[in-house]
Amino acid sequence: MAEILRSNLSELHAEDNIAVLTIENGPKNLLTEPEFIDRKELLGWLDKNPQTGALVITGKGRHFSHGADVSLFGKAGVSELSAKLESARELLRTIERLPIITAAAINGGCFGGGLEIALSCQFRIASPSAFLGLPEIMHGVVPGMGGMERLYRLLGKEKALRMILCGEMISSKDALDIGLVTKLSEGRNSFEETITFVKELLSGKSLTQIHAITETMNLAADGAEDPSKGKFEAALTEAFEK
Repeated sequence: MAEILRSNLSELHAEDNIAVLTIENGPKNLLTEPEFIDRKELLGWLDKNPQTGALVITGKGRHFSHGADVSLFGKAGVSELSAKLESARELLRTIERLPIITAAAINGGCFGGGLEIALSCQFRIASPSAFLGLPEIMHGVVPGMGGMERLYRLLGKEKALRMILCGEMISSKDALDIGLVTKLSEGRNSFEETITFVKELLSGKSLTQIHAITETMNLAADGAEDPSKGKFEAALTEAFEK
């Protein structure tokens, strides 16, 4: 049985071959530290559980995460905040490049750093009552964990600019309409439907196939030449060995 990995802001555990990472910090799951789980510990846990085919990120209780605790902005110097943000950016780059399926199960508020976390996932399943936004502009700053560029890549320049410059909080239905979320859950809590969604994607595929597809997409996003080279051969070799 996979061990449970806990930090002051999150918990990571396994449900069969799916890793579940839950943000846990008060009613709004505020990010009092930008790096909500230690990157090396996350990678170490995944190394110890090589059967993992997917990672689902969610928030405990009613909300995914309302993002940073803005009361902390004035308590740390710019250089200290910069170092913390870089650790968070590296963590989200790591999640974004994992060779497995990644999905965010979004309930309630998903704002600021919370949305930046969700944007590092390949898929976002939101409850009908969820709201999403990057409101940092209202606090005199801008998103600092890579959310601006991820939103631009997902939505295009015009929609991303408007959403960030206006600090818009949009409903999950509007988020679905513009392509910010993958689908809406039928129930009030999106978690179980996200697990079902991920299981359907995993069903009938080997980890070699999952890794081949996700790694190819990651390399293609980096502009690599011939990103799928060798992937067919690896899958075929495994199929013949069965």
